[in-house]
Amino acid sequence: MTKPLANARGSVAALLCIGLLAGCEPWGKPAAPQKEIAEDFQTLFRENCSGCHGEDGRGGPGRIVNDGLYLALIPKASLRKVIEQGRKGTAMPAWARSEGGPLTEEQISVLVDGIEKTWAKKVNLGGAALPAYEEGAVTGDVIGGNKLFLRDCFACHAKGGMAGPLTEPAYLALTTKQNLRTSIIVGRPDLGMPDYRVLSHGRPLSEQDIADLVTYLASIGKMEEAASK
Repeated sequence: MTKPLANARGSVAALLCIGLLAGCEPWGKPAAPQKEIAEDFQTLFRENCSGCHGEDGRGGPGRIVNDGLYLALIPKASLRKVIEQGRKGTAMPAWARSEGGPLTEEQISVLVDGIEKTWAKKVNLGGAALPAYEEGAVTGDVIGGNKLFLRDCFACHAKGGMAGPLTEPAYLALTTKQNLRTSIIVGRPDLGMPDYRVLSHGRPLSEQDIADLVTYLASIGKMEEAASK
């Protein structure tokens, strides 16, 4: 074989390699394909929510969502907002892609509709009025809230109480006023905490009572924060 011919064949081989490489992935390990996120409610809830809210929407460390009273209390738009944006100051993250989360608007709609369709049910309020989800026009009173706490909550939530101290600054630093309000209204039936309908010695708490309790507990957090500065 003559030298010019060998050079020509070498050039052709090099061009073929370049052409083949142009259609290949870059050197190194190929990127793993993105996992498709499910579109059905049961799978979406199990893979994204059950770690905090329990396999069946209850029994987890987070808010119980498989509860008729909670779903009667929270407006659908508020439920969606919580899922989309999370709750600042708590362990609840934002799930919407627009907020840096992994879920599309359609997937969040599936979650919201699925929660309501699967777990919402008619609730017997026993003649009590259903409070507003968010704090409204009623202004809470610290002194009134302190009296109510000592009368209705202290036995379970005092230091050494069966449910743990609710007035610990460490706990109050991990929650929000809305979380406190929701917990007072709907209780934690999965953990044995009664709801507002029987929380006042077997009688319902009024809107004023709820606002007073939230204001009192929030004031403890503020006083501790001020004392630590």
